[in-house]
Amino acid sequence: MRARLLHRSRLRAYRRSSFFLLLGIAPAFAAHADSYWRVTSERLTVISDDSAKQCSSVANKFQTFERVLRDLAGLDEDTRLKPIVVYVLSDSDSRRVFLSDADKRTQNSRGMRISSKVLPGTDYDIAAFIDNDTFEQSMQGMMLLTAESVLMSGPTRGYPPWYLFGVSNVLNGLLIKPDGTVILSRSGPFQPDTDHASAVKYDLAKLLSTTARDLRDGGDLRSFALRARDWAQYGLLTTPERRARYRDLTTLMRQGTPAEEAVPQAFGMPLAAVAKDFDDSHWKSSAQFTLPAPKSSAAAPVPEKLDPTKVDELLKEIADRVTQQAPRS
Repeated sequence: MRARLLHRSRLRAYRRSSFFLLLGIAPAFAAHADSYWRVTSERLTVISDDSAKQCSSVANKFQTFERVLRDLAGLDEDTRLKPIVVYVLSDSDSRRVFLSDADKRTQNSRGMRISSKVLPGTDYDIAAFIDNDTFEQSMQGMMLLTAESVLMSGPTRGYPPWYLFGVSNVLNGLLIKPDGTVILSRSGPFQPDTDHASAVKYDLAKLLSTTARDLRDGGDLRSFALRARDWAQYGLLTTPERRARYRDLTTLMRQGTPAEEAVPQAFGMPLAAVAKDFDDSHWKSSAQFTLPAPKSSAAAPVPEKLDPTKVDELLKEIADRVTQQAPRS
């Protein structure tokens, strides 16, 4: 199944292989013309154009994003995630190492702009977005794709699709304020842009029973992702008790328990009763879409300005990664 994430403004699209990853064929590499800074903090490295201030800001926001992702996904600090390098590319450099010929054709034919990618690797992943006039939205797209990548290929990769798409899409369009406060989007600006429109309706029973194969074979990824996001908001953003029950359900179904048996065990009432409570949407008035900043958090170290020769090497890594992962024609 191939899909893209479509921003409602139709300014950009995110090409995806399997469920979530943005891949393409890199054009020939050429030397860059812009200055870059780098900061490294534990498993995160941020390499950014423009200024040291921007590099630090992106690093701090990404650390906040990962903290929220861990909290929503129930991943404690001992759960090891793969190292990641986040690139913020100048517009001129992105045209050399970021967009493939296929990407350019997509942009021209669909009136969109591709500005975020995730490129997985054996030892570390690469996430990249373009420093342009839609900087905040491009970073939001990168974070959404990173969340999907972490959940679908990391410690939770065997979990049911409603969990994988739901938890990641709670972070769809999140806004991170300078003080670390997170404001979650109630609707999510990015939607899967699928190659076909099945117009499948997902009630709770169908949502919970849908498999990855179902989505590939005639499913409606857009409707499914939106419904899974609502279910995750219901389960994770309302009460501590409901969050615990949502996670119990995830564990039971990961172990193969059918939804009609797992829901009563996790929620203490029949599936039909849970579905009724979920569908009447009263819970949305009490859902917490603003997450307070932590009482204390370590700021990212001071960035270092990179030598132009080193920048050439790093940008070539992006070009090489994209070439290696390009689909064969």
